[in-house]
Amino acid sequence: MVDTVTRPRAGRPAPEAGPHRADRRERPGRRPRRRPVEVASTILLSVVGLVGAVCLLWLAVSTVLGLSLVVVLTGSMSPTVPAGGAVVTRAIAAADVRPGDVVTVPRPGFEVPVTHRVVSTTAVPGDAAARSLVLRGDANDTDDRDPYVVRDARIVVASAPGLGFVLTTMSTPPARGLAVAVVGAAVVLAFWPTRRGAARRG
Repeated sequence: MVDTVTRPRAGRPAPEAGPHRADRRERPGRRPRRRPVEVASTILLSVVGLVGAVCLLWLAVSTVLGLSLVVVLTGSMSPTVPAGGAVVTRAIAAADVRPGDVVTVPRPGFEVPVTHRVVSTTAVPGDAAARSLVLRGDANDTDDRDPYVVRDARIVVASAPGLGFVLTTMSTPPARGLAVAVVGAAVVLAFWPTRRGAARRG
């Protein structure tokens, strides 16, 4: 028996072995599919980060400018500020208050202050810094029963309808518990082993 060797024809290179299936899957430019855990982690961390950034920004701005948020519970200032809205206020001396301003002042006998429009201001005898303010809600037909004697007030500089409902809801125990759970989930997902991390460790 004669052994024969098959040689490639002249001018034609020998065929190379085809790429493995794994090599075809790892071609450059083709991204691996992300697992649901990775997608959920990205979304949740983005939301938590955005909320945290907004809170930090508000804290910095309110501290520098002396701003505060006041929730309007009734509809007495509708349609300017409907019930459930929130207003941004800034401290102002009573002597600088003018008719037409919307101010927040303490209401005697109530824990919640009143936010109404100024109808008139009157100097208080014997106290140059104090003013007697007559207020009225935009939705009311009459002035408030008694004037408010104050040395300072908080003037409304901006308002946001519906924000009061959000703030009130967030301050409830169930909402606070949910916020803690969301932050905890974000921390867990942040350290959850991903496919790429597992591949590197392997």
